[in-house]
Amino acid sequence: MAGLLFSCPAWETAETVFCYVSFRDEADTFRILREALKRGKKAAVPHVEGKHRMEFYYIHSIDELSPGYMGIPEPSGAADRKAVPAKNDLVVMPGAAFDLSGARLGYGAGFYDSYLSKYPDCRKLALAYSVQIEEQIPPEPHDIPVEMIITEKGMIRCSQDFREIR
Repeated sequence: MAGLLFSCPAWETAETVFCYVSFRDEADTFRILREALKRGKKAAVPHVEGKHRMEFYYIHSIDELSPGYMGIPEPSGAADRKAVPAKNDLVVMPGAAFDLSGARLGYGAGFYDSYLSKYPDCRKLALAYSVQIEEQIPPEPHDIPVEMIITEKGMIRCSQDFREIR
């Protein structure tokens, strides 16, 4: 999956990659974070700061991460490292399931939807295994869709009007 991401224009043009830190059986993001730093990009990862609230913080190495919310590796959350996505930055989002319109079923806490509602212009992409792609996920009004999904089988460019053109 990471190899496909590295050939994606959204990756190429992003100055900063905002990326979840994979946990348990999620699609691995450690290679992505290492590659971003190796290529001179900035890398930012989430830190949970309260109910339904997270912020992203720059890291210089994955060695800076330690278990945080639910045991998920997080940065320290130092104020001087707080990151805010710009228009061409890339946000790599986790999820339990996705559909071809870009609808995403998260893990129920609403962290990404709440965070990204403040930054609508950044590029949004998901990593998922092909078994996580569903026929249809009914979106909630507050849900933030992804523009692209990368699986082990290829890239899916999401269409927000997918349901209408079927």
